[in-house]
Amino acid sequence: MGKFVIPGSSDKPILFDIQYPESQDISPLIIFLHGFKGFKDWGQWPMMATELTQRGFAVLSMNFSHNGTTPEHPFDFVDLDAFGDNTFTQESADVQSVLNYVFTNETISSTVNIDELYMFAHSRGGAITMITAAEDDRVKKIATLSGVSTLQRYTEQELAYWKKEGVVYMMNGRTNQNMPLRYTLAEDYLNNLSRFELSQVGPKIQQPYLVIHTQNDETVPLAEAHKIMSWVPNADLAVIPNSNHSFGGKHPYTEKELPVDTMKAVDLMSDFFSGNK
Repeated sequence: MGKFVIPGSSDKPILFDIQYPESQDISPLIIFLHGFKGFKDWGQWPMMATELTQRGFAVLSMNFSHNGTTPEHPFDFVDLDAFGDNTFTQESADVQSVLNYVFTNETISSTVNIDELYMFAHSRGGAITMITAAEDDRVKKIATLSGVSTLQRYTEQELAYWKKEGVVYMMNGRTNQNMPLRYTLAEDYLNNLSRFELSQVGPKIQQPYLVIHTQNDETVPLAEAHKIMSWVPNADLAVIPNSNHSFGGKHPYTEKELPVDTMKAVDLMSDFFSGNK
C-alpha cells in the first residue's frame, strides 16, 4: 500500500492511500469517496477496498481536505474548523487534485491503467462523484452506494435560521461532538445550482453508472435512487434488500469478514467495473 499527502483546498492537506492487487499486472484504478461525517478508514471501508484489490483492481481511498480529520489523526475529527469551512466546491477541487496527481505521478501512472479509471462513493460522496463524472471524461465509470439525489437537505426555515446565525451545529452521535456547519456551505450550493443541483448534473453524465442502494436506508431513502435513475441516461439500479445506510457496517468495525450486504455491493461493483455487466 502506498500513502500520499498532497495539497488540497485552502491549503488543507488531502490524505489518500492506494491498495494494489498482488498481481503485477497493470490494474484498473478505482477511486473511493467517503460521505458526510465520514473518512476513508471508517468502519469496513478499508476491508472493502482490500476485497476489491483481490478482484484485480487498484483502489485509491481519499479523505477530503475539509472532512475534519488530519493526516496525523486520520481516524478522529480533530480539525472542526476545517469541517465547518467545508464546501462542495472544495470537495470537487480535492477530487481534481487527486486525479491530476494520479495522471502526472509516474510511479502511480506506471502501475495502474489510467485509461480504466473508475469512481465510487458512499452517501453524500455520491454527489461529488456524479459532478466529477459530468465534468471530467477521464473517469470512465461510476458507482454510488446509497448516494444522495440532492445536496439541498434543509428546509427553508432551517436555511433562514442558518443564514441568520452564520453557523449551525450537528451532533455526531458516535463521537458526541457538536460539529459546526457554516452558512458558506449553503451559499456555495445556492450560488452554483447549475453545477451542484443533481437533477441538472444527471443528464450530463455519459459514463455507465451503477446505482446501488439499500432497501431500508434510514438516512437516504430508496426514493432518491429512483430520482437519480430518472435523470441519468446510462444508469442501472441494484437494490440490496433489508439493509441499512451503512451496508451492515459500523465504526469501529472489528469483524474479520465484511458485512454480508457490503460484500453484495462489492460483487456488484466488481462485475460492473470489470465489464461483466
